[in-house]
Amino acid sequence: MALAVAALVKITFLKFEILGGDTYVYFAFFGSIVAYNFVKYASISRLYHRRLTKSMTKIRALTVISSIVFVYFGFQLSIDTIVFMLPFILLTILYTVPVFPNKKNLRSVAGIKIFIIAVTWTGITVIVPVLYAEGNLGFDMTIEAIQRFLFIVVIMLPFEIRDLQYDAKELETIPQKMGITRTKVFGSIVLVTFLLLTAFRDELTSTEILSTVFITIISLLFLWGTDKKQSEYFCSFWVESIPMIWLFILVLMQSLFG
Repeated sequence: MALAVAALVKITFLKFEILGGDTYVYFAFFGSIVAYNFVKYASISRLYHRRLTKSMTKIRALTVISSIVFVYFGFQLSIDTIVFMLPFILLTILYTVPVFPNKKNLRSVAGIKIFIIAVTWTGITVIVPVLYAEGNLGFDMTIEAIQRFLFIVVIMLPFEIRDLQYDAKELETIPQKMGITRTKVFGSIVLVTFLLLTAFRDELTSTEILSTVFITIISLLFLWGTDKKQSEYFCSFWVESIPMIWLFILVLMQSLFG
């Protein structure tokens, strides 16, 4: 997951020819490890705080080390960049910590889980890195942010389908409300919108067109290949690798077409 975030950040830098962004890439990578482990393992870690299993001990050690490295790279960023990050850090905290009535967190609020994730990832992989490098969002960068939001919503759908048998009905996820087939149709419409938005850019290159077409097709194939019963690594490896595939395609297109 952290590699996926880093790949999406790198895609943003490559698309807009932003140089010298490695510090932010490392910052996002290690921050993603910390955030993911916080979201996924915080409650489990509390349950086993006295007798941690060997795997939980390793996860805690990884989280501590990643936190130290995350803070290290954070000190190399400007104060403005940290300020830009704060809303998305807050969303991550509210996603996990039960601060709402009836001890709810954002994750348990019906119908919004996938969109909270998409907003957070869009902020970290497009909005903050662009503000970090450019200081403001131009028209093409705004289009990129909208496209990134749509893209992340779609690649989250296979996870929602996978978890259909485990999620509480109160979550009202998209597959729960629409069913698997209609969820795939919905995701396909979102992907077509993602692709068509490319035409609205002020600066449109063959690299941008081809890389977007290819990643749209690949995402469609994974979306329609998703089922409630799937192999252990279908989502956890293959779907999570889609951003890395996108980065590879973009680098290849840029090397071929300049």
